[in-house]
Amino acid sequence: MRSFLYTASAFLAAATAVLASPTPIGRYVGCDCGRVTLSPEILVDSSNASNALPPPPQGQLLKRVVVGYGTQNYSCSNGQVVPNGAKAVLYDVSCPVSSNSGIEKYLAPVALHTDPNFQSTFVKLCSSILQAQANVGVHDFQGDFATPVFHFSDKKSKFCGAVANKIPAPPGSDSGKKPDNHGAVPWLRLTSKPGMGSTYSTVYRLYTAGGQTPPGPCNGPQVIPYAAMYYFY
Repeated sequence: MRSFLYTASAFLAAATAVLASPTPIGRYVGCDCGRVTLSPEILVDSSNASNALPPPPQGQLLKRVVVGYGTQNYSCSNGQVVPNGAKAVLYDVSCPVSSNSGIEKYLAPVALHTDPNFQSTFVKLCSSILQAQANVGVHDFQGDFATPVFHFSDKKSKFCGAVANKIPAPPGSDSGKKPDNHGAVPWLRLTSKPGMGSTYSTVYRLYTAGGQTPPGPCNGPQVIPYAAMYYFY
């Protein structure tokens, strides 16, 4: 498990380097993410090289990057855990990610571990140092718990999709905030469902922190804090 102190220290070191840079960070919003690419190596299951998230289709450009902070939700049926979707608030980090290579791996763990003062610490830190935008939307699921939905506050952007591919979170991923540090939820590739008004075609959930249930039988509903990076194409 990556220690939060290490993660926070690395994040602050990166932020300090940004402050020392002679080139200022750009706007809060509207940063061009088109040059940001997902390395094929990070999309491969570290324990099974034949299992990988397909890369974005050729010609698709990255449009937006957000960190989602919220909970993974589960019910319990006959002692078996049943996923019941997730609820998260979305924070736009397109500008820092497009301007600072490597910063993306720290944002979700920092978001998770600054709870319950997320607004007053993480957002202010990102806003002042890395020019991140505050709340830009929410993530939840439709009633079937099989359709992840992302609603953006600009009313112009939306994604309704389904899980197309997944791989386990890689070794060293943040296992979560105590006492719910049971592991990081998988990395996903989501594709849009036709006829549901999506303005994006593909979404990747990467750099997950927390969200897993404890091993063994369950005895009731569980709500597990998590955070993750979402890449919209």
